[in-house]
Amino acid sequence: MGIKIIFCILFMISLSHSVLSKADDKKPSGLTLKLIHRDSIESNNLTSIEKFRKIIHRSNLRANHLMSYSTDSASEPTYHQPSLYLESANYVVELNIGTPALSDRDQYLILDTAAELTWLQCDGCIDCFKQKLRLYNPRDSSTHKFLPCNHPLCKPYECNQNHCKFKEWDSPDVHVEGFMSTDCFVFEGVPVGGKYTVLDDVVFGCAYGTVGFGIEDDPRNNISGVFGLGPGPRSFSSQFSPQQRFAYCLADWHFGPPDYPGKLMFGDDALLPISGHVQVTPIVETDARSYFLKLADIQIYKKCLGFEQGKFDRAINGLGGFIIDSGTSISYFANDVYDRVRQEFVDYMKTLGLPEMDASSHHLDLCWHMPNGIPANLPSMVLYLQDNEYPEEPADCENQVGAQLIIDPMGLFHIEEKEDPHLCLGIMRSNGTDPTLNILGAKQQIDNKFSFDRKNKTLSWMTWDCASPLN
Repeated sequence: MGIKIIFCILFMISLSHSVLSKADDKKPSGLTLKLIHRDSIESNNLTSIEKFRKIIHRSNLRANHLMSYSTDSASEPTYHQPSLYLESANYVVELNIGTPALSDRDQYLILDTAAELTWLQCDGCIDCFKQKLRLYNPRDSSTHKFLPCNHPLCKPYECNQNHCKFKEWDSPDVHVEGFMSTDCFVFEGVPVGGKYTVLDDVVFGCAYGTVGFGIEDDPRNNISGVFGLGPGPRSFSSQFSPQQRFAYCLADWHFGPPDYPGKLMFGDDALLPISGHVQVTPIVETDARSYFLKLADIQIYKKCLGFEQGKFDRAINGLGGFIIDSGTSISYFANDVYDRVRQEFVDYMKTLGLPEMDASSHHLDLCWHMPNGIPANLPSMVLYLQDNEYPEEPADCENQVGAQLIIDPMGLFHIEEKEDPHLCLGIMRSNGTDPTLNILGAKQQIDNKFSFDRKNKTLSWMTWDCASPLN
């Protein structure tokens, strides 16, 4: 459903906050938000290597979670499942909820393209993880409403005294529950310091019970919940505009999480320019969490690996497939796929004279010493995907047919130049409960603007300067 820009009356606001701009009386055609890296809101004195190990640890947790969901989805689930293990996520969105919009009511929500429902912990939450930020209290907001049971977005949730009650769970030990609500969401635009945008009647979950999300009892935690962009009508992108379009652009984290890690865009802001080298591939399938793409083959340096047709398709039983996911830091390939990719990199690095090193301390599989600095001819990787304009013509690496996602060396490798100079391949083996699932992670997506058009079921992309606040 569409969301209108409204005049939200601001009774009080902290001097540390800019005064909200008067909103237009028409719904916005686009919205651009600043993405924030998880590590930038957590106070720590970790070295760059320690930060990298932490990122990879979170990525492994995330990948295992997606693989377990892939297995569970082979049969019809009884309930919708929680979006993620919160400790595994990387990017957050900052927003303010309610009227008046108070500066101490800011919330950090985990960005998750594999979650449909946006939810946050609310005042009165029982058995919830600790958070440093003030809990959202519906009673303090004059624009809060409980979602009635006859609302289309209540299905298939329960009804409790004409209030829509949601419950999502993975297991008896991991679940979130509460009441579906609507309220105004306040976003600061990009560039920072620009006009604030106020969106009325955003549907979200007001959580009163969150158990087993991995944050435990850390009073320094700044995470309040989840910002869902996955497939489904409750997704924020579905609510923002009829086009159900969103995009994101992730900056490189070569030297640790940057101050400006990227942007998140909706509506017209998510469009790519007509001019430029735009690639388009169909979103061939979705489930409650994931966007599946049709990958045909992989090229490393100049060599096509020659995978058989249909190798990366999702099986009838719900296992396998190839998904794009911003919440997973690095990429994961099915066992036999990874073995071929791994061997190709091992052989190529030998030609560069780079000695292998133990990668286990980084929670990775392949790392090499760099005794003479960064080599000039590190390999790139190209993913050949189905071209949306020619659906009857299979992508073909040998003949360079299909939509091509080029992953340059900065996207393939984590490079450490200061502490024991070395580089590590940002790809791992899928060894969770679905070892046939393939995941394109955030590291391999850097410096591209990815535009998800859910109405037309396409994914478009082109190279982009994601670190610039002006793009």
